[in-house]
Amino acid sequence: MLMRAEAFFVRRGGVIVAEPTGGVDRWQPSADPQRWWAEIDTDMAAVAADHRRLVEIEVPDTFPDHGRIGRVIRDAGWAAPLAAVERRRSSDIDGLFDSLDRVPESWLPYEVRVSEVPGSGLDAFVGTLLPVPSNEIRDVLGTGWCDLIRVEPWLIPI
Repeated sequence: MLMRAEAFFVRRGGVIVAEPTGGVDRWQPSADPQRWWAEIDTDMAAVAADHRRLVEIEVPDTFPDHGRIGRVIRDAGWAAPLAAVERRRSSDIDGLFDSLDRVPESWLPYEVRVSEVPGSGLDAFVGTLLPVPSNEIRDVLGTGWCDLIRVEPWLIPI
């Protein structure tokens, strides 16, 4: 099965791998780094590790809880710049964290992050390994979820 992903080529344990972007313009080190990564062939490893790339990944039918999820078979070049989408930011801290607490493991979250944005408000992000249908997100997080939380998949079927 082939999937498309925005990824960073990063050095992990002395080896260059493709990891999720987490919705940001650069890889962010954390205590619990991204849970999944894709192997990169040695001829692709020379690509700069600090740029967001669009890649195609050959993946298995089932995914592990963490670790290697497949092999990058094509580097399609630089990913397009992220669009600056204007949307209402929540200042309801309790409601936002209550919604994040309801994110199920079945969504295979690789990153859950909350950050302050200029002005009054918070940006909440849930990165998933695979796309989650919007009706399922609505059923779990409630009808106003898109005003509180950004939910983005890493892998998209080609």
